[in-house]
Amino acid sequence: MSSIAQHTPRSGIRDVFDACEQVPDAISLALGEPAESVPAPAARAAVAAIRRGETHYTDVLGLPELRRAAADYTRRAKGLDYDPETEIQAVPGATFGLYLALRTLLDPGDEVIIPSPHFTSYDAQVLLCEGRPVYVPLRPENGMRLDAEDIAAAVTSRTKAVIINSPGNPSGAVTGADELERIARVCVEHGLWAISDEVYHAFVYGAAVTGAHAVAPSIAARTGMRERTIIVESLSKTYAMTGWRIGYLAAPAGLIAETAKIAELVHSSNNTPAQHAGRAALDGLDADVERMRLAYDRRRRIVLAALARSRTLRAPAPEGAFYAFIDVRGTGMPSAEFSRRLLAEQHVAVVPGEAFGAAGSGFVRVSYAGDPDDIREGMRRLVAFADGQRVRA
Repeated sequence: MSSIAQHTPRSGIRDVFDACEQVPDAISLALGEPAESVPAPAARAAVAAIRRGETHYTDVLGLPELRRAAADYTRRAKGLDYDPETEIQAVPGATFGLYLALRTLLDPGDEVIIPSPHFTSYDAQVLLCEGRPVYVPLRPENGMRLDAEDIAAAVTSRTKAVIINSPGNPSGAVTGADELERIARVCVEHGLWAISDEVYHAFVYGAAVTGAHAVAPSIAARTGMRERTIIVESLSKTYAMTGWRIGYLAAPAGLIAETAKIAELVHSSNNTPAQHAGRAALDGLDADVERMRLAYDRRRRIVLAALARSRTLRAPAPEGAFYAFIDVRGTGMPSAEFSRRLLAEQHVAVVPGEAFGAAGSGFVRVSYAGDPDDIREGMRRLVAFADGQRVRA
């Protein structure tokens, strides 16, 4: 087997998933799996496509009507214009879109700046593409938001790109437009690409909601960045379509021409009924997205209320996505041990922070995407366990 295969790290989230299966009555606060199901109009569109016999190959870029819907949505939600013919590409989920972006950009030894703690795929995919991940810290005292100075300090002559994730996984942090503008200046000055993972863009709360738009700002809208940004999008979270495996890239035409060429060789085309469902979702289900956003905000408040009662746990208040990144250092336990014992003794599954890189040590990630009653009971057990282990000064 190749050294790349053998040295590619396994997802720590998958490890928790496997462990949770051994505890049948466990409450899982581990996975970013919406409790919602796909909105009915999207499901009906897929069924109608199957009944019409539209189950054959499509253009590797995706169905024209899906690409038009993605372009219209991006204009409506983010104020960004992309040509659906040449600047939008359907992909089987954001993770695959991220891989296409990296595979298209990187030569062996090229560096990619990854603010960390980070989603588990980022550094693994850089390594798969023979690049070198370079980590910069996301600081709890800064609410785990991106910082332009930290990114600038990490730039070298081999830097090719920086991965932007806002709202962030695992922290739920939302980086504001002003800081994104400063990051944009770093990218323009050094000729860097931004790979912007925006799969949680529609789920923002509290102070992150500006004006009438409950959408996180995109670095592609900052000065000089449209021509050097690859937006990676997914319908998995926004429309609760995790199992449908449909998303899209929005990027300059020259970049899309290259990602399409690689995609043709890797998967030929996307799932046709899923593309019809995606078109229906993007075309007219904004109200469903807002309904889900408000539901996640209510669940977020359950988590925050539980943390407020704890004498041991702390967390930056999440402003987006559906995660809280909780500081468990007050228990005196490494986060991997905390997570293991919490599952064994309290039957609650969370993800240890180390799954998101070494910078996540001392934290655990809680997902509040699931059933509210499970979140309430899971958080009650988590707080009781942590307070029972509290290290007294």
